[in-house]
Amino acid sequence: MALCLASSLIVRQDYDPYDQLVRYKWWFREGYMSSTGKCFDIGVATKSSLLEFERRQANVAKKYHISSDALDLTSDPAHLIDFDVKCSADDAAGNGALMRLAPVPLFFYQYPIYAVEYSGHSGEITHGDQKAYDACRYYGALIVAAVKGETKKDLLDENFFDKHIKWFDNKPLHPQVEHIARGSYKKAKGYDAGIRGTGYIINALEAALWAFWSDDGSFKKGVLAAINLGDDTDTTAAIYGQLAGACYGYEELPKWKEEIYAKEFIKCLSKWIAYEGTQWSPKKLSPLTNPSLIVIEDGSRPRRKSSVSSSSTLQPPGSEEHTNHNRPKSAEKRNLRSQPQRTYNHDKIKTASDVCRWLERLGHGCEAYANTFKEHDINGYWLINHIDNENLVKLGVEKAHQQTILNGIKKLKEECPVQFATVLKN
Repeated sequence: MALCLASSLIVRQDYDPYDQLVRYKWWFREGYMSSTGKCFDIGVATKSSLLEFERRQANVAKKYHISSDALDLTSDPAHLIDFDVKCSADDAAGNGALMRLAPVPLFFYQYPIYAVEYSGHSGEITHGDQKAYDACRYYGALIVAAVKGETKKDLLDENFFDKHIKWFDNKPLHPQVEHIARGSYKKAKGYDAGIRGTGYIINALEAALWAFWSDDGSFKKGVLAAINLGDDTDTTAAIYGQLAGACYGYEELPKWKEEIYAKEFIKCLSKWIAYEGTQWSPKKLSPLTNPSLIVIEDGSRPRRKSSVSSSSTLQPPGSEEHTNHNRPKSAEKRNLRSQPQRTYNHDKIKTASDVCRWLERLGHGCEAYANTFKEHDINGYWLINHIDNENLVKLGVEKAHQQTILNGIKKLKEECPVQFATVLKN
């Protein structure tokens, strides 16, 4: 699944959860990116989510009279505009969300706030529990820090979360994840002290960090420690390996790496994802499959969005051609109706009535438009994020008053906290 995720990031040159689910489905059904050519050892939560994804695809395919295979490769925005990519039950908290994570922080590490949020969302599409989302955010942040050159001591600092709070968009971690971040895994007796490498994501995260903390700087020792905990041995070791590999580097991997199937392909893939990551920036945000980091709802707490905002153009297996001079066609599709970007949510200007009172306080004749704004249900969010000269003209605001209102909106923006969301443009 990590290879599926990596290939999606490379081909799409961005974070595209619909594309990721398609590739996971290919792995599940056809053995795509599998070392044996078949899917084996799929987790319960992952399988359930992929079956739900297929069900939702089938509904869309029926609605538009196209095949599910065609929907995998669709480029029609109408097909996917309301597609919900969160296919998991809300209580799914298995370790499968963590074991495939590394490609996301490796791709986005230059922009930590995106790397951390996308890390959480990448797990959430198949594991819907808040603990899975936050475990992936925390572990993604550790990998980003390792790639950026922070020391192992820094990574294991019990105040790591506090010191990198801006990477987390100032959002808290689930208490059980925070407990681990504060060092609950630092137990010299390991298994005898309660460290367990089970399929539960909290246990798996703690076990992987225990192995990293106790490995004496040896990747080999850490992998063996993770495996010797028993239970879900391969997944615990895979989770450990993501952080340890980022921290210690390729040259410190044991000779086991020479026995890996398709190792040259994997090395090529790792270099490719590193290159594509250097080409990405928030200014080049990809199409509408890019989920919002948050969605602001007037009068309510910000929530994460889980639906695809528009089209996804995919490449079928085997067609991922790329050169430095010719970008894949899939990356050239850009729909600017919806992109994660800075958005504004004022804590005092929320309702249409608030806007009316604001216009009255603004004065200079602007109070005359209060009833018009109210009739058009211009609430605080719409005022600050959408009202411009063109909209003011449509609302009948005279030119003499337009700049006064725009200057007032500018001041409101300066009072808003930094947040990101998908903003729809007409």
